[in-house]
Amino acid sequence: MISQRKVSSHSQWQPLKEVWVGGTYPADFYQHLGNKSHDIFAKITEITNKDFDNLTDTLEKLGVTVVRPQFDRIDDFLDEHDHLLKPPVSPCDIALTLGDTLHLMPQYTSEVNPYQRAVDDYRQAGQKIHVIDRATPEPWAWMIFASVVRAGKDILIDYQPNIPESKKYTYLVAQELAKDYRVHLSGTGDHNDGVFCPIRPGHIFTSHYRKVYDSSFPGWSVFHLPDTTYKNLQHVGIADKWYLPGVDYGHFNADIMAVAEQWLGNPQETVFEVNMLVVDEKNIICGAYDEMAFQYFESLGITPHLVEFQSRYFWDAGIHCVCSDIHRSGGREDYWPERGDSGIYYITEW
Repeated sequence: MISQRKVSSHSQWQPLKEVWVGGTYPADFYQHLGNKSHDIFAKITEITNKDFDNLTDTLEKLGVTVVRPQFDRIDDFLDEHDHLLKPPVSPCDIALTLGDTLHLMPQYTSEVNPYQRAVDDYRQAGQKIHVIDRATPEPWAWMIFASVVRAGKDILIDYQPNIPESKKYTYLVAQELAKDYRVHLSGTGDHNDGVFCPIRPGHIFTSHYRKVYDSSFPGWSVFHLPDTTYKNLQHVGIADKWYLPGVDYGHFNADIMAVAEQWLGNPQETVFEVNMLVVDEKNIICGAYDEMAFQYFESLGITPHLVEFQSRYFWDAGIHCVCSDIHRSGGREDYWPERGDSGIYYITEW
């Protein structure tokens, strides 16, 4: 029932109740591109949707409510030049639940959100929704949601150090949040979820990019991932920009770039093994298999659920990227009461 829909999330690890999972356009959205490009993107859509279906199935078996995007009209997802905007593959970039408020970063027209039906339900249930003004813009428009880590009373936020507006406006948002939280700022320019993952209180799972967490997660044990699948990947075609398993589309690169150049990131910067979704303190969803990592999880009594997101090297998105947790049970815990009052703090070791 609608009255049961809730917006609430205070950490990355408390029991997950409802989550948004990404999606890509129906194949017929590419009809206007011509037969060749349509066939290419129809295949990419098929691979990606299979990934999302597998992820949805795993989450639902773990008792999590899953919300998928809906696409009604192609016109809603075109820019002013009638070019397709990037599909909502990574809701982590466009939706952030912080405490009891869902912050939404508009990507399409002001009237269109592919998750709008769910948003309407939350509003009807009396939940708090903040649609960010990107036209003015307000300070929140400069936030990078994938670089926000919630840890109860503590929030970690990373900004782009080479972009003055990113530093300036992230600080203004930090001032707003510091009334109720200890806000820790860093300027590495990384997406935090691409380099580390707090998997439960007391434990950090991290890549080789991050060495110490003395000021950010004091007293917590750290597991360093020794290697990554990307290093072992046999590249084909233009693997530095995108790659799809079993699909040799390198000779169609110009056709792909004509449509999707602005959609693609840099998959070399994301360590997909750490880009995981914690369901609760006993279950975690992983997008790639690593023997040492899985042994580590099992030593902690955590069951790793492998859901390979095969299209990750095209969309530059791991499991955490393609999800946005809307509701986790539990309150705003204070995991470091010795840290003292709310306010703004600075992380120096990163």
